[in-house]
Amino acid sequence: MYPNALQWNALPLRQMDSATLLSFMHNVDEKGQADNAAPMRTKLAEFWTPFHQAYNTYDQVFNPARRSLDTEDLEKLDTTRDNALGAYHEAVLGLQRNPNEAKRQAARQLNLNYDTYKPDRTQEYMKETELIQQMTTEIRAQQQLAAAIQLLGLDDYLTDLEQKNQAFADLMKGRTASTEGYQKGAVAEARANVEQKYQLLRQMQNVASIYEGDTEYRPFLLAVNAEVEHFNQILNRKGKGNSGDNPSGTGTDTPGTGDSGSDTPGTGDNPSTPSDPSDPGTGTITPGSGDNGGGGGVPGGDEG
Repeated sequence: MYPNALQWNALPLRQMDSATLLSFMHNVDEKGQADNAAPMRTKLAEFWTPFHQAYNTYDQVFNPARRSLDTEDLEKLDTTRDNALGAYHEAVLGLQRNPNEAKRQAARQLNLNYDTYKPDRTQEYMKETELIQQMTTEIRAQQQLAAAIQLLGLDDYLTDLEQKNQAFADLMKGRTASTEGYQKGAVAEARANVEQKYQLLRQMQNVASIYEGDTEYRPFLLAVNAEVEHFNQILNRKGKGNSGDNPSGTGTDTPGTGDSGSDTPGTGDNPSTPSDPSDPGTGTITPGSGDNGGGGGVPGGDEG
């Protein structure tokens, strides 16, 4: 046995918000696929493969980059649509002062149509979209309103508004379709799974190092511990560091007695994160001990 072998250090996963956890798991998965991690992947394949699969699932379920892109695109389209709405309405208001009586009356009819629906840039996305669609549909459908648009030369304004409103509606529809089948709690479930698989891989790696020595595993352990240290520093800056939980991962660690700290679930899409699976600390590790139970087969230990 090699009791002083290099160990995979602890990290309080439950203190991370969902996006930070995803970033950390991505880095661990990347380190695990490097050439210097081949001994780990070979000897611990039954633990590495489930972790790798769980990470991929979590990445697919919680994909903030794609959601951020969609949100940015929606905001841009909403701004251009709002500008088109404002331009159309301002033109109608201005034409109510036209010296030509027929044109003044036509402008008043169009303004009455506008006031009937009252689309406004401050409204919720889909409410504004629906009101604009109803307003423009009525203009196109009613001969008198359609004639007023032609008389006042407002077809360019109206067409521009229709096209931009439709583009916004199409993006919203596509965004909704892309999340069909997404179940409430799916992120929490995927998060709990990847945390569990990570902790089990970490524990088995530490057991392997103690019984086999760390020579083959050392490059991988140094790389992954650098990630652990980096994310511990991030949590410390947020006031959620591994204080009291032996952040360096050294010293004597009694399985099953780690400090649970406050359970602060991830924000945003992860309103209710399940408990952190059991995670043994470093030092002497006794698989199967600990008092956390229900860890999906993960031996008890400190929360890291």
